[in-house]
Amino acid sequence: MELKDNVVRNKVDDLNKSFKKKKRDFKLTSLINVIKYSFQGYAHFYKYERSAILHLIVAIVIILGSLTLNMTAIEWLFMIFILLTMLAIELINTSIEAICDLVSPEYNKLIKVAKDTASAATCSISIALVIAIFIIYVPKIISILGL
Repeated sequence: MELKDNVVRNKVDDLNKSFKKKKRDFKLTSLINVIKYSFQGYAHFYKYERSAILHLIVAIVIILGSLTLNMTAIEWLFMIFILLTMLAIELINTSIEAICDLVSPEYNKLIKVAKDTASAATCSISIALVIAIFIIYVPKIISILGL
């Protein structure tokens, strides 16, 4: 029994050694590649995802609205944060869907759960954006209209 435990421990130690990240020196080419791959992800998202253009339109409308409504720095910061969070969650949703389609191209109940909950995350941040618009924009619009 002790021999078997030692064999298992040695295998685990070997695996741990092979998985430990080696410290890498900073290289400008690595940074450039990270940026390049990120932009390739954005390009794929805007080329193939139906919701990408909708998100882009919403972002443009919100930015133009923010410019015309004389928003404070905190309001700007909050709106930019929520827009970028919405984009990030939609990108994660897209990656989850791609992995699910690779793993199980045919219908699978668990894949459906993964895709639906990832979509629900996008929906949740969209609801947060709508609430933020009501809290920040509506009082400003009411003030401008003199109501």
